Amino acid sequence: MNKKNSKKNQGFSIIEVMVCVTIILVTFTSIYTLINHSMVFHDLAYSKLTASYLAQEGIEIVRNIRDNNYIRNENNNYIKNESNNYILNESNNYIQNESWNVGLNPGNYQVQYNSTRLDDYTGNNLKIDSSGLYNYSDGETTRYNRMISIDKISDKEIRVTSIVKWSNRGINFDIQVEDHLYNWF
Repeated sequence: MNKKNSKKNQGFSIIEVMVCVTIILVTFTSIYTLINHSMVFHDLAYSKLTASYLAQEGIEIVRNIRDNNYIRNENNNYIKNESNNYILNESNNYIQNESWNVGLNPGNYQVQYNSTRLDDYTGNNLKIDSSGLYNYSDGETTRYNRMISIDKISDKEIRVTSIVKWSNRGINFDIQVEDHLYNWF
């Protein structure tokens, strides 16, 4: 009799199989959810980091324009352009050296990393080229939109604000960086 009873009890019952399958499904679903959430958080962190670098780059480009105004004009009393020609104002008078903020008029602008001038803001998103550099002319359009805003505080100070906006998974984000640039003369 013992042999007959032991043969009947050798397999798994349907309830045991269902419990085992449920445990396996819950385990794999949890792992999948964890991996999916990790990828979402990674993408969000990556986009925030990229946006903060783009915002800071906007400030640095404006600062570079201001610094180039000083370099071009440190040995004379008038402003020169990249071609080493003196710049005239609307009245055909040479712009004097105290014009440290030439090209940095109040307004909203867009600028790319290799530019020495600000372009009027059009609302276009930045593009990324094959070498990984962001610009407005070549490459694949990205989710990032950068606006540089310049406000005149006084004759010796301007406020530069760089705002980068983007959308990630249907949620809108923005990062804003502000700096004040001064006349060194």
